[in-house]
Amino acid sequence: MNTLTWKDFQTNLELYPELHLNFEYGENQTILPNYHITEFKLAKIQSVDCGGKSDSWTEMILQVLEPTIEKDTESMTLSKVNSIVKKVTNVMEIPSNAILRVEFGNEQLAMRQYFVSEMVPGKNSLLFKLKNGKTECKASASCGLPKDVINFPKLEKSSSACCTPNQKENTNEKVGCC
Repeated sequence: MNTLTWKDFQTNLELYPELHLNFEYGENQTILPNYHITEFKLAKIQSVDCGGKSDSWTEMILQVLEPTIEKDTESMTLSKVNSIVKKVTNVMEIPSNAILRVEFGNEQLAMRQYFVSEMVPGKNSLLFKLKNGKTECKASASCGLPKDVINFPKLEKSSSACCTPNQKENTNEKVGCC
């Protein structure tokens, strides 16, 4: 899945200041237009996968609050969003390659973070299509799991030496999935 970077986001803010920013988080499910941008959070992630490989990346999380009652109003223009962004970038330095995520929840949906999978320009608006991420095994080659595996095998059925309960303590095996 392609994701939007901070640089992509800023570029669109400057190119189309008159457009209104809208969010779609499910099929025909949009955040109410009188939303409020409550916070920008910078997250620096350092990880180690089950194969022992380390990785790091940065995410910029834009938190959106949806009011409980929809008002007859238009959503924020990109110019307005850009004025908020300028306040944020005066306080913190944001890497241009940071992945942009949108954090949102409402009365029917628990708060979660979405990727911006697509930007759809319209006549008067720029629509951010939000998509849930999915868990995948980054070390699938060393684990022997296909990348699209959904159900992991139970430990007692595993034939991998790293997963068996009777594994000897002093082995020279490579790090595995367990």
